Amino acid sequence: MQGYLSISDFAKLRNVHPKSLRYYERIGALIPAYTDPETGYRYYSLEQLVEMDMILMCLELNIPLRDAEQYRQPNQTLDIRHLLQDGQQKALEKLTHLRNTMQQMEEALRRIEENQRYQEQEGVYRRHLRRRLILREPFIPSGGELAFKQSSTKIFLRGQSLGLLPAFTFPIGLIARRRQGDRIDTDIFLEVLQQKEGIANLEVLPEGDYLCQQKPAQALDHMDTLISEYFVQHPKANQVMITNLTSAYFDLKGPSLELQEQI
Repeated sequence: MQGYLSISDFAKLRNVHPKSLRYYERIGALIPAYTDPETGYRYYSLEQLVEMDMILMCLELNIPLRDAEQYRQPNQTLDIRHLLQDGQQKALEKLTHLRNTMQQMEEALRRIEENQRYQEQEGVYRRHLRRRLILREPFIPSGGELAFKQSSTKIFLRGQSLGLLPAFTFPIGLIARRRQGDRIDTDIFLEVLQQKEGIANLEVLPEGDYLCQQKPAQALDHMDTLISEYFVQHPKANQVMITNLTSAYFDLKGPSLELQEQI
Protein backbone atom coordinates (compact mmCIF):
# COMPACT_ATOMS: atom_id res chain seq x y z
CA MET A 1 0.00 0.00 0.00
CA GLN A 2 1.15 3.47 -0.79
CA GLY A 3 2.47 5.31 2.26
CA TYR A 4 2.88 2.14 4.31
CA LEU A 5 5.52 -0.56 4.74
CA SER A 6 4.78 -4.26 4.54
CA ILE A 7 5.53 -6.32 7.62
CA SER A 8 8.64 -7.80 5.97
CA ASP A 9 9.98 -4.40 4.86
CA PHE A 10 9.33 -2.87 8.28
CA ALA A 11 11.07 -5.80 9.97
CA LYS A 12 14.14 -5.38 7.76
CA LEU A 13 14.58 -1.75 8.83
CA ARG A 14 15.40 -2.90 12.39
CA ASN A 15 16.68 -6.39 11.59
CA VAL A 16 13.90 -8.22 13.40
CA HIS A 17 11.85 -11.22 12.28
CA PRO A 18 8.25 -10.69 11.08
CA LYS A 19 7.19 -13.29 13.66
CA SER A 20 8.47 -10.92 16.35
CA LEU A 21 6.25 -8.14 14.99
CA ARG A 22 3.24 -10.47 15.14
CA TYR A 23 4.08 -11.24 18.77
CA TYR A 24 4.41 -7.52 19.61
CA GLU A 25 0.97 -7.04 18.04
CA ARG A 26 -0.56 -9.87 20.13
CA ILE A 27 0.61 -8.36 23.42
CA GLY A 28 -0.36 -4.86 22.34
CA ALA A 29 3.16 -3.45 22.24
CA LEU A 30 3.12 -2.49 18.53
CA ILE A 31 -0.13 -2.46 16.57
CA PRO A 32 0.09 -2.21 12.74
CA ALA A 33 -0.96 1.15 11.35
CA TYR A 34 -3.29 -0.63 8.94
CA THR A 35 -4.56 -4.18 8.40
CA ASP A 36 -6.17 -5.04 5.11
CA PRO A 37 -9.64 -6.43 5.97
CA GLU A 38 -9.69 -8.71 2.93
CA THR A 39 -6.17 -10.18 2.94
CA GLY A 40 -5.23 -9.71 6.60
CA TYR A 41 -1.89 -8.22 5.50
CA ARG A 42 -0.37 -5.90 8.04
CA TYR A 43 1.20 -2.55 7.22
CA TYR A 44 3.27 -0.14 9.28
CA SER A 45 4.02 3.55 9.00
CA LEU A 46 7.54 4.92 8.99
CA GLU A 47 6.73 6.88 12.16
CA GLN A 48 6.24 3.61 14.02
CA LEU A 49 9.99 3.06 13.96
CA VAL A 50 10.07 5.16 17.12
CA GLU A 51 7.84 2.60 18.82
CA MET A 52 9.98 -0.20 17.39
CA ASP A 53 13.08 1.43 18.86
CA MET A 54 11.32 1.67 22.23
CA ILE A 55 10.62 -2.08 22.13
CA LEU A 56 14.23 -2.88 21.20
CA MET A 57 15.51 -0.68 24.02
CA CYS A 58 13.23 -2.42 26.52
CA LEU A 59 14.48 -5.81 25.34
CA GLU A 60 18.11 -4.69 25.58
CA LEU A 61 17.59 -3.42 29.13
CA ASN A 62 15.47 -6.40 30.25
CA ILE A 63 12.35 -4.31 30.73
CA PRO A 64 9.35 -6.64 30.20
CA LEU A 65 7.40 -5.57 27.15
CA ARG A 66 4.16 -5.83 29.08
CA ASP A 67 5.55 -3.02 31.29
CA ALA A 68 6.25 -0.82 28.27
CA GLU A 69 2.79 0.72 28.59
CA GLN A 70 4.07 2.79 31.50
CA TYR A 71 5.84 4.94 28.89
CA ARG A 72 2.60 5.84 27.09
CA GLN A 73 0.46 8.81 27.96
CA PRO A 74 -3.35 8.40 28.15
CA ASN A 75 -3.56 9.66 24.56
CA GLN A 76 -1.08 6.89 23.54
CA THR A 77 1.82 9.26 22.86
CA LEU A 78 5.24 8.01 23.97
CA ASP A 79 6.95 9.49 27.03
CA ILE A 80 10.40 9.29 25.46
CA ARG A 81 12.12 11.24 28.24
CA HIS A 82 10.89 8.80 30.91
CA LEU A 83 11.99 5.84 28.79
CA LEU A 84 15.45 7.29 28.18
CA GLN A 85 15.93 8.19 31.85
CA ASP A 86 15.05 4.65 32.95
CA GLY A 87 17.13 3.24 30.13
CA GLN A 88 20.12 5.33 31.14
CA GLN A 89 19.91 4.08 34.74
CA LYS A 90 19.63 0.44 33.70
CA ALA A 91 22.47 0.85 31.22
CA LEU A 92 24.71 2.26 33.98
CA GLU A 93 23.84 -0.70 36.22
CA LYS A 94 24.63 -3.08 33.38
CA LEU A 95 27.92 -1.30 32.68
CA THR A 96 28.92 -1.51 36.35
CA HIS A 97 28.17 -5.24 36.35
CA LEU A 98 30.26 -5.76 33.22
CA ARG A 99 33.18 -3.80 34.69
CA ASN A 100 33.06 -5.90 37.85
CA THR A 101 32.96 -9.09 35.82
CA MET A 102 35.95 -7.95 33.76
CA GLN A 103 37.87 -7.18 36.96
CA GLN A 104 37.08 -10.62 38.35
CA MET A 105 38.15 -12.38 35.15
CA GLU A 106 41.37 -10.37 34.87
CA GLU A 107 42.26 -11.29 38.45
CA ALA A 108 41.42 -14.96 37.88
CA LEU A 109 43.60 -15.09 34.76
CA ARG A 110 46.46 -13.42 36.61
CA ARG A 111 46.28 -16.01 39.38
CA ILE A 112 46.14 -18.89 36.94
CA GLU A 113 49.32 -17.64 35.30
CA GLU A 114 51.06 -17.13 38.65
CA ASN A 115 50.00 -20.52 39.97
CA GLN A 116 51.01 -22.37 36.82
CA ARG A 117 54.60 -22.74 37.98
CA TYR A 118 53.52 -24.23 41.31
CA GLN A 119 51.11 -26.88 40.06
CA GLU A 120 51.78 -30.28 41.68
CA GLN A 121 54.76 -28.84 43.53
CA GLU A 122 56.10 -31.29 46.11
CA GLY A 123 57.40 -30.44 49.57
CA VAL A 124 57.83 -26.93 50.96
CA TYR A 125 58.48 -24.12 48.51
CA ARG A 126 58.79 -20.36 48.69
CA ARG A 127 56.65 -17.92 46.73
CA HIS A 128 55.81 -14.22 46.70
CA LEU A 129 52.14 -13.34 47.19
CA ARG A 130 50.47 -10.04 46.51
CA ARG A 131 48.41 -8.03 48.97
CA ARG A 132 45.00 -9.56 49.59
CA LEU A 133 41.86 -8.01 51.04
CA ILE A 134 39.61 -10.30 53.07
CA LEU A 135 36.37 -10.44 55.00
CA ARG A 136 36.60 -12.93 57.84
CA GLU A 137 34.57 -14.46 60.66
CA PRO A 138 35.09 -17.25 63.24
CA PHE A 139 34.96 -20.87 62.09
CA ILE A 140 35.04 -24.24 63.87
CA PRO A 141 37.14 -26.62 61.73
CA SER A 142 35.99 -29.82 63.46
CA GLY A 143 32.74 -29.79 61.43
CA GLY A 144 34.45 -31.17 58.33
CA GLU A 145 33.72 -30.38 54.71
CA LEU A 146 29.96 -29.87 55.21
CA ALA A 147 30.55 -27.17 57.82
CA PHE A 148 33.10 -25.56 55.52
CA LYS A 149 30.64 -25.43 52.62
CA GLN A 150 27.88 -24.03 54.82
CA SER A 151 30.17 -21.33 56.24
CA SER A 152 31.48 -20.58 52.75
CA THR A 153 27.96 -19.87 51.53
CA LYS A 154 27.22 -17.73 54.57
CA ILE A 155 30.28 -15.48 54.26
CA PHE A 156 29.88 -15.23 50.48
CA LEU A 157 26.31 -13.97 50.90
CA ARG A 158 27.46 -11.61 53.63
CA GLY A 159 30.06 -10.15 51.30
CA GLN A 160 27.41 -9.64 48.62
CA SER A 161 25.09 -7.89 51.08
CA LEU A 162 27.90 -5.49 51.96
CA GLY A 163 28.47 -4.63 48.31
CA LEU A 164 31.88 -6.28 48.14
CA LEU A 165 33.18 -7.79 44.93
CA PRO A 166 34.54 -11.30 45.56
CA ALA A 167 37.43 -12.79 43.64
CA PHE A 168 36.24 -14.94 40.75
CA THR A 169 37.63 -18.41 41.51
CA PHE A 170 36.12 -19.67 44.78
CA PRO A 171 37.96 -17.15 46.98
CA ILE A 172 37.29 -18.91 50.30
CA GLY A 173 40.03 -19.88 52.71
CA LEU A 174 40.94 -20.42 56.35
CA ILE A 175 43.29 -18.60 58.70
CA ALA A 176 44.49 -20.47 61.78
CA ARG A 177 46.38 -18.66 64.57
CA ARG A 178 48.21 -20.21 67.46
CA ARG A 179 47.47 -18.59 70.80
CA GLN A 180 49.00 -19.17 74.22
CA GLY A 181 49.28 -22.80 75.14
CA ASP A 182 47.64 -25.22 72.73
CA ARG A 183 44.76 -22.95 71.75
CA ILE A 184 44.20 -22.43 68.00
CA ASP A 185 41.70 -19.90 66.67
CA THR A 186 40.41 -20.41 63.13
CA ASP A 187 38.56 -17.98 60.87
CA ILE A 188 37.02 -18.50 57.47
CA PHE A 189 37.67 -15.72 54.99
CA LEU A 190 36.32 -14.38 51.72
CA GLU A 191 38.80 -12.64 49.46
CA VAL A 192 37.39 -9.51 47.84
CA LEU A 193 38.59 -7.15 45.13
CA GLN A 194 37.13 -3.85 46.29
CA GLN A 195 36.97 -2.14 49.64
CA LYS A 196 34.28 -0.13 51.34
CA GLU A 197 34.71 1.95 54.46
CA GLY A 198 33.27 0.94 57.80
CA ILE A 199 33.00 -2.83 57.26
CA ALA A 200 33.87 -4.81 60.40
CA ASN A 201 36.46 -7.59 60.15
CA LEU A 202 37.77 -6.38 56.79
CA GLU A 203 41.54 -6.61 56.76
CA VAL A 204 44.60 -6.90 54.57
CA LEU A 205 46.84 -9.90 54.18
CA PRO A 206 50.16 -8.21 53.43
CA GLU A 207 52.27 -8.70 50.35
CA GLY A 208 55.38 -10.74 51.03
CA ASP A 209 57.21 -14.05 50.84
CA TYR A 210 55.48 -17.19 52.07
CA LEU A 211 56.52 -20.76 52.72
CA CYS A 212 53.96 -22.97 51.02
CA GLN A 213 53.03 -26.59 50.62
CA GLN A 214 50.15 -28.39 48.94
CA LYS A 215 47.56 -30.82 50.18
CA PRO A 216 44.81 -32.66 48.26
CA ALA A 217 41.30 -31.23 48.33
CA GLN A 218 40.16 -34.22 50.41
CA ALA A 219 42.07 -32.76 53.35
CA LEU A 220 39.04 -30.51 53.90
CA ASP A 221 37.33 -33.55 55.45
CA HIS A 222 39.69 -33.28 58.43
CA MET A 223 40.60 -29.61 58.66
CA ASP A 224 41.10 -29.68 62.43
CA THR A 225 43.69 -32.44 62.04
CA LEU A 226 45.35 -30.65 59.13
CA ILE A 227 45.70 -27.45 61.15
CA SER A 228 46.90 -29.05 64.38
CA GLU A 229 49.46 -31.20 62.55
CA TYR A 230 50.81 -28.14 60.77
CA PHE A 231 51.60 -26.37 64.04
CA VAL A 232 53.16 -29.52 65.47
CA GLN A 233 55.40 -29.81 62.40
CA HIS A 234 56.17 -26.08 62.41
CA PRO A 235 56.61 -25.13 66.10
CA LYS A 236 57.74 -21.57 65.29
CA ALA A 237 54.71 -20.78 63.14
CA ASN A 238 52.07 -18.46 64.61
CA GLN A 239 49.69 -18.36 61.65
CA VAL A 240 48.89 -20.42 58.57
CA MET A 241 46.46 -19.75 55.74
CA ILE A 242 44.75 -22.51 53.76
CA THR A 243 43.33 -21.65 50.36
CA ASN A 244 42.75 -23.27 47.00
CA LEU A 245 45.37 -23.21 44.26
CA THR A 246 43.58 -21.79 41.23
CA SER A 247 44.45 -23.68 38.05
CA ALA A 248 43.60 -23.46 34.36
CA TYR A 249 41.46 -26.63 34.47
CA PHE A 250 38.58 -27.61 36.72
CA ASP A 251 39.00 -30.91 38.51
CA LEU A 252 35.82 -32.56 39.83
CA LYS A 253 37.83 -33.74 42.85
CA GLY A 254 38.43 -30.11 43.71
CA PRO A 255 41.51 -27.88 43.47
CA SER A 256 44.63 -28.59 45.48
CA LEU A 257 44.92 -26.77 48.79
CA GLU A 258 47.87 -24.51 49.47
CA LEU A 259 49.08 -23.86 53.01
CA GLN A 260 50.77 -20.48 53.30
CA GLU A 261 52.94 -19.17 56.15
CA GLN A 262 54.38 -15.68 55.87
CA ILE A 263 58.10 -15.37 56.55
